[in-house]
Amino acid sequence: MAGRKQDHEIQISHSIALKVLDDILNDFDLARSDGSSTVELLGPIPEANQTNSQHINMSLIGAVPSLANAIVATQIFEARGGEPQRIAVDLQRSHNYLDPDIGMTPTINGQEITLDLVAGNPFLGNIYETADGRHVVPSAVYVDLVYQWSTFLRCAVNTADVAAAIANWKAEDLERAAEVADLPFAVVQSEESWAATEQGQHMAALPIVPIRKVMSSPPKSLSPNPSRPLEGLKVLCLTHAIAGPSAGRTLAEYGASVLQIMYTHGFEHPFVYTYANLGCASSRLDFNKECDRSHLWDLIKEADVWIDSYRDGALSKFGFVDQMLQQVNPSLIISHVRLYGTSGPWSSKPGFDMQGSASSGMMALCGGGIETPSFPPGLVINDYTTGYYGALAIQAAVLRRMKEGGGYILSPSLAGTATSIVKHFKTSNFPEIQDNKTSKLPPHELKAQTKVGLLKTLQPLPVLSKTPLCYSHLVLSPMGSDPPLFPGSRATYDGDKVKANKKDELLHRWSSSITARMENLRQNGSKPVYAETASQPSSGSHKL
Repeated sequence: MAGRKQDHEIQISHSIALKVLDDILNDFDLARSDGSSTVELLGPIPEANQTNSQHINMSLIGAVPSLANAIVATQIFEARGGEPQRIAVDLQRSHNYLDPDIGMTPTINGQEITLDLVAGNPFLGNIYETADGRHVVPSAVYVDLVYQWSTFLRCAVNTADVAAAIANWKAEDLERAAEVADLPFAVVQSEESWAATEQGQHMAALPIVPIRKVMSSPPKSLSPNPSRPLEGLKVLCLTHAIAGPSAGRTLAEYGASVLQIMYTHGFEHPFVYTYANLGCASSRLDFNKECDRSHLWDLIKEADVWIDSYRDGALSKFGFVDQMLQQVNPSLIISHVRLYGTSGPWSSKPGFDMQGSASSGMMALCGGGIETPSFPPGLVINDYTTGYYGALAIQAAVLRRMKEGGGYILSPSLAGTATSIVKHFKTSNFPEIQDNKTSKLPPHELKAQTKVGLLKTLQPLPVLSKTPLCYSHLVLSPMGSDPPLFPGSRATYDGDKVKANKKDELLHRWSSSITARMENLRQNGSKPVYAETASQPSSGSHKL
């Protein structure tokens, strides 16, 4: 009887997973039937409580975008002369792939990876209540934003003081003020209230990742008969945090040559870098230097794909704008990873994973209502899923470019991802599996000796029978330690000729900008609408 029960769970689980898979592929104008490789799903979807899937199904979210990438990679492989193959994904393990810490603790030389600069940060993992009873999510993923938020709110850096400061504000007033101050922030919305916003309405008419053909150029084929699906594809990443780098990591798993360029004095959390940047070379350039800008233009001419995840203006002020990128490389695939995409009235708002969850209705869903919002399981569910969606859109554009030519602009977004999760992966969509009793399984482990030590982390989820996923160029390098060249390139780079900035001059330039920003927040910060006046009409927008 137990065997029959599990067989039934497997049958229903596989039917659901394939239906959701086909829906996601269709959103990207793709289909399983476009290739000859086959999909094999293993195991049933585990019991919801075991994977914290009471509101959104973590097993399906972990499986489907990753599997979709594998399917399109095999289609590219076949188009290049490779043989069809079998793609296997284990539904009992897939929930682990939304955050590397869900099913294991990644380590280097047996030690967990440091979390120093997130411990005690009141702007991570907290939802605050405003004077009018709404809930809001201010974010400071990096320490400079902690300074900015505490200056803006005029409070100490601890949860109680932040809560007290925010309790003096009405939600809409704080939203306006934070936008003017250029700080990451979102008001928690329900699915219905998100759909009623201007940005929600705008994004509802778009696919998960808009893909726009912008240039007419001849079809561009990749070399025939490769050993890996994306062998020879050169990907240039100017990204930070998770969603952008993990798109590069996903492409590297299929053989792409991925180069991550960090700003010379840019910071990344070690625990973020160690997983999101697997398989990618890591270099630093200073775009204030003409020689470094010139070198980046040389890389752009050589690249197939450009991925960036910085705010508008961060790169354009150095001349790296779409029009110029397309001019020097008409067949370039450009992917801009943003919070709300690259169009619509909220497109310039800053933010991170948390703002996507708050705006889209996901926090309200996970908490049981807009009055009791909660973070989704794994905390950064949109980040890694956006990485998979971004890589999927890039592969879709690679296929199109092979057939019809052209250059492309893609717009992955954290809010678009969050909205798709609420739409396609809501647990209530799948009543047929609510009684599943099968246990979850841990992830398969990757163990590799790297330039930073013995790394233990998650093995990629899909298993391909002929071209197994791996990091063929490198597994992990110390941050910024590789030459700024595509992995596998025969070109050379003489770092000895690069002239470093003088420390005093650099500190003055760097600190002057930060000091001016902080002083502006301190001197021109708005006075909040206090709780005792919360019942009165809003005093309007606060000017900063």
